[in-house]
Amino acid sequence: MFKRLSILACLALSLSGCISSVDAATLPMPTVEYSADRIIETSQGSFEGKIFAARDKERTETSMQGMQSVMILRKDQQLGWMIMPAQRMYQKLDYKQAQQQSGSQPSDVEITEVGSDTVEGIAATKYKMIMKDGSAGGFLWITPEGITVKMDMLSKDGRDKNRTTVTLKNLVIGPQDAALFDPPADYKAMPSFGGGMKGLFNR
Repeated sequence: MFKRLSILACLALSLSGCISSVDAATLPMPTVEYSADRIIETSQGSFEGKIFAARDKERTETSMQGMQSVMILRKDQQLGWMIMPAQRMYQKLDYKQAQQQSGSQPSDVEITEVGSDTVEGIAATKYKMIMKDGSAGGFLWITPEGITVKMDMLSKDGRDKNRTTVTLKNLVIGPQDAALFDPPADYKAMPSFGGGMKGLFNR
């Protein structure tokens, strides 16, 4: 069950974070700041959220099963924060931990450019991405500015196959408020659960 949740979390929390292990020379990376609404569709249901991105900074907001969560990734500081707005608390993580919390694990992948396409009226290049261990594969649509505006992935969990699509809508390119990429000053540090997000789900 948790493995399915971590796959969903990976796609729901971060588009660019999930492909962070892919060499930047293989896939275009964002060259602009932007924000967008994010629609996640899975076999477990549909979810809505938001994404805010600046250079080496990313904030994703997700509502899942009645619980709102926020993940901030700060590559520039090699750290991240998992924020729980309902509890007005946060957990500080080093960058690798933050990527693991969002389900992002280093993978050996094969990338193939498919061709030009459009998503929500936005011009993009379509790429095919296959995990060489056979665990997952699918397609990515990336704009000329390096923004992944859509992801359509099929993953395997034993004999089960799970399809997840993530689409950005209402994309706005422009400077983002720096305060988005730090935890609120009036939030308190979250106590350790002895297993990060996995420990939280298992409690």
